[in-house]
Amino acid sequence: MSVPTGAIRSARRRVRQGIEALPDDIRELALALATRTTSGPTVLPGPPDGPVLVVAPHPDDEVIGPGATLARHAEEGHEVRVLVCTSGGATAGGGMDVTQVREEESRRALRQLGVDQPPRFGRLTDGALPEEAAALARLIQEHGRDVATVYVPSLLDHHPDHAAAARALARTDLPDEVTVMGYEVWAAAPVNVLLDVTRVFARKQAALGEYLVALETVDYVRSASGLAAYRSAEGALGGRGFAEGFVQSSLAEYRSWVNLYP
Repeated sequence: MSVPTGAIRSARRRVRQGIEALPDDIRELALALATRTTSGPTVLPGPPDGPVLVVAPHPDDEVIGPGATLARHAEEGHEVRVLVCTSGGATAGGGMDVTQVREEESRRALRQLGVDQPPRFGRLTDGALPEEAAALARLIQEHGRDVATVYVPSLLDHHPDHAAAARALARTDLPDEVTVMGYEVWAAAPVNVLLDVTRVFARKQAALGEYLVALETVDYVRSASGLAAYRSAEGALGGRGFAEGFVQSSLAEYRSWVNLYP
């Protein structure tokens, strides 16, 4: 027996309304179910409208998550602004000047992607973004003026700095109609859109290769390539290319999701 589309939508609304009353330990699962589409992710015909702001809690998040998509934005001639909230001072390796090294790695990585504008560094404290939420929201507000799209870590990302950046976006006064693209770093998300990045994926791999300090600890080139290969299984690619997945919403809807958290 088929279920009418209207009934499915009504059920999903009831799920969202009931999330707030759920125990903390299953709230994230409920959010994932509420945001997932019934027919799988939509394959976008191209990158969303620019100009765009990328909120990266640390140097390298802007490449691990939406790096190849940024390369496609650059090809379209969109203005790409990258806000790196910290300078990665808590990263192991890099010597006494690790923050300077990490900032220079970020500059080189964006050039690999074809992004003309150098990153802007908030220089907040690596590992302490939850305690600097107000300053973080001000930075996003300042650099997000007049953008059409904001990339930010997925709300399901468990890293405290990533979660703080995701929540800070909801506390800004940016317009409700801004498109939010939640990207994947430390957690696979219930993505509802995909972008084919096969043609430009080598640029992402080269950009990740600039992060020599971080690569001493984690092979981000391999892990990001594996996730993008997996994401390509949806749609016409049939697993033969690379795709990046995002949780896409309006900022108004995004705020409603953030408000479900304590």
